[in-house]
Parts: sequence; structure tokens; C-alpha cells
Amino acid sequence: MADRADPVPVGDTPTLGQNAHWNRVAQRLHDPEGDGELVTAVVFAVADAEGVDPTELELRLNHTVDMEGIDHAFFGPGTTEGARNGTESVEFRYLRYLVSVRSDGWIRVYEPLGPGRT
Repeated sequence: MADRADPVPVGDTPTLGQNAHWNRVAQRLHDPEGDGELVTAVVFAVADAEGVDPTELELRLNHTVDMEGIDHAFFGPGTTEGARNGTESVEFRYLRYLVSVRSDGWIRVYEPLGPGRT
């Protein structure tokens, strides 16, 4: 599920690059019980933001981020439903985007606004 949106709502502000302003351009809800791998959901969310097929992305995500580690920390064996309430998150840069993965399964993709855009 992709969602083009207005600037980031209050309480959903990315923390990476706090001097930058970010605009959420895509989001996807990952269901670890049925959607397949987290890496696939992230790639599809970024492809939605780019407006391309996931196979057209230039850089392989697993070459830049330990997606298996994130998946294990948030959704692996030993995690409880309470741990998936969205209070934990990890953020990383991928291509020109900031990607936020939350422990409740929400993946949000942001692009920088204004001067200093990458």
C-alpha cells in the first residue's frame, strides 16, 4: 500500500538528519506473518516512492543495510506482540530517501525538502 502524503504529521517526524526537513512520499504495512520478507516490503515501498518497478532500483538494499538483522530484532523468534506496538524504529538512507521501519510493521519512505536535497 503506497501513500503519497503531505509533510510528515506531528509525532511521525524522522530523526535521522534532524536538520533536514522530510516529506513522506510512500508507506507500506509489513505483516511478518503473511507478507514475506521485510526486505521485499521495503524495496516495494521505495519503488512506490520512485514510481518504478522494484527491479529497476539501482542499488541492492541488502548491500547497504542489514535487513535480516532488523527483521530478526522486530519480528524474529522471541519477539512478542507487545514488542510490535510501534515504539521501536530504525531509520536509514537508501538511494535519496530516508526509510523508517517501525516495530509495528509500518515502513515509511521520506524525501528531503528544500536546500540540501540529495
